[in-house]
Amino acid sequence: MNVAGLVLAGGRSSRYGKQKLFESFHGKPLYQQSLAAMQNAGIPSVYIITNRELAPVFENHPVIIEEHPHGGPLRALHKAMEKLSEERFEWIQTLPGDVPFVDGDTVRNILQAAKQHPNSDIILPTTDARFQPLHAAYHMRCLPELRELVKKESSMKALYDNVKTHQLMFPANHPAFININRPEDWRHEP
Repeated sequence: MNVAGLVLAGGRSSRYGKQKLFESFHGKPLYQQSLAAMQNAGIPSVYIITNRELAPVFENHPVIIEEHPHGGPLRALHKAMEKLSEERFEWIQTLPGDVPFVDGDTVRNILQAAKQHPNSDIILPTTDARFQPLHAAYHMRCLPELRELVKKESSMKALYDNVKTHQLMFPANHPAFININRPEDWRHEP
């Protein structure tokens, strides 16, 4: 199974008050936790999708620049799939750049489900009936649907409602899905 990792790192961080991706977590910028989780899961090719303004900060990593800055994860996934469609990747594993407690085991579980459900187009983690599309694995078969959806939609739900989606259950309080939106969110560490 040939997988590319994709860290979603193009948000404004408006609720945080400054760019949260670069906040220090265990001595490293927060976004690097997602990079490490994918690398620890055995994904050798990990890309960061971001806007033109933030791209220079990620100079040591392969970067894909969004055509429509701050257009949301559906557009970011579309852009990444278009860019990576020339490679031989079958799946794209996404992670947001603001999840301090994500780990390689969580990513491995998602990719294992992709192997077990080869006819699925999306492996969608779910916690207590709450979908986690920013942590999902997307088969390249999603690209034609994405091309149509981005013309009229911005919601990830539109994608997983229109392709073969396998829900992968995780416990309700699983720490891998805790994200940082405001400075006070750091007080809720598991």
